[in-house]
Amino acid sequence: MVAAFSVRFPDQLRQHLRALRKRHGLTQAQLGARIGVSQARIAEIEANPGLVNFEQLMKLLSVLGVTLTLQEEAVAPTGTRVPAAKAPKPTATEPQPKPSSRQPQVTPASRRTLVARPKKGSW
Repeated sequence: MVAAFSVRFPDQLRQHLRALRKRHGLTQAQLGARIGVSQARIAEIEANPGLVNFEQLMKLLSVLGVTLTLQEEAVAPTGTRVPAAKAPKPTATEPQPKPSSRQPQVTPASRRTLVARPKKGSW
């Protein structure tokens, strides 16, 4: 029987990795020895699989007898999508905006510079 493990988030992988290791009767130390890392590294991977490097993850999955499969989700048919509202066309009496290759100037409300940073532990 082939089992499928649906994973959308790294935290979901945690339970699957631990269950697969136990199903194969392996300790963390034994699994680590098979892929060339320490028991502590296996414990880290099981605790936070979102931080594992891809090569180690693929070795780990191979030893556990599973493969990684990417599956595209079904997308709604084109005919069922709601079209976006179109802006009205300007009339002949309204001035037409000239296309510009420059980005518009935006003046911030404060002098503080905002920088987008990923959350701790995110990809």
